[in-house]
Amino acid sequence: MEEFFQISWFCDDETYNNFEVNRSAFVSFESKLSEEFGVYSYGSVSMNHRNMNKRVMEFLKKNWISKNGQVKMEKKKGHKHMIKERIRREKQKQSYLALHKLLPMGTKGEKNAIVQTATRRIEELQKYKENLKKRNDELEMMILAENDSNNEDFDKAKIKTKVNNPISGIDSMLEVLKCLKNCGAKANSIQSSFSLQEFSTIIEIETKSGAGEIEKAVQNTLFEAERNFGAHWYY
Repeated sequence: MEEFFQISWFCDDETYNNFEVNRSAFVSFESKLSEEFGVYSYGSVSMNHRNMNKRVMEFLKKNWISKNGQVKMEKKKGHKHMIKERIRREKQKQSYLALHKLLPMGTKGEKNAIVQTATRRIEELQKYKENLKKRNDELEMMILAENDSNNEDFDKAKIKTKVNNPISGIDSMLEVLKCLKNCGAKANSIQSSFSLQEFSTIIEIETKSGAGEIEKAVQNTLFEAERNFGAHWYY
């Protein structure tokens, strides 16, 4: 470049005009552009453009399918939730109606009124239950005390009686039971034996009187009953 300026500085106009500059290093932009972006390159750009559109469409399609499936799942879940909520409300309504039937007449049908009335009723029933429990305990104590006093007053004893050649053992036994009742004795157990030769009985009693006196009374009653039945039989 310096040599070019030195020559142009020392040469005259004729020499300058006859001097030829090598233009091979300078290329027109338009020709360069037309060579690089020719018909073939333009076709490649168009092909790439179509490929890009195809990719975009595939991407949008996949994205749309996934979103559409997600929306359907959300709608399905929402529908199930709505059905469950309706069932829950219906059960709750039936529960309130059933509770309202148990409450006193005149109770309002509103939920708050039903709950408040039921709460008061439950509190009243709890107090009533406590009072009944106290009364039951008092009655049990009274019964136990009465049983203790009865056990102290009554004496347990066994009496034995027998009759030879009985005429009617069953009728005689009925007379014995009447005798025990008249004497204020209570028969807890009776063991009897009936035969043509002998009638015998063992009676376990509870009595306030002496066991000996009760035994004598039973024996006399038995003999008297047999005598009366015998007299009636012979008559």
